Amino acid sequence: MPVRGTTDAPKFDGTTDNLADFIDLYEQLADDVGLQGLDRIKGIIRYLERDDRELWGGMPEAQVSDYNAFMKEVKVMYPGWDGKRRYALSDLQAIAHEYVNKTMPSYQELSNYLRAFKKIMQPLLAEDCIGKAER
Repeated sequence: MPVRGTTDAPKFDGTTDNLADFIDLYEQLADDVGLQGLDRIKGIIRYLERDDRELWGGMPEAQVSDYNAFMKEVKVMYPGWDGKRRYALSDLQAIAHEYVNKTMPSYQELSNYLRAFKKIMQPLLAEDCIGKAER
């Protein structure tokens, strides 16, 4: 396993956005060396920054040999970790409010707004959380 902090080591920045990639890389490495159970749990905790090490290491599931149960509880703490972001209408309104008084002198500025808006709008549409009026 790579040493924590080195180029090839899994890195977790404490955010939901980074969790899936962190877990995937760690599990590939752990599989390669055959880590199981409690060793696998202790191994992933070693790659965390101090606050997350305390949080994850303090979970009751971190003291047993069931890696899957441990990871299930970790994922509960990071809603949307699987890439299925959870947005609300207020998130869409916040983007619109942020850009309402901004001048957009270039296509780049307009493009930035459109991407930010669509990033939130598309999942809300797919989940029937917004109607035609909010588009």
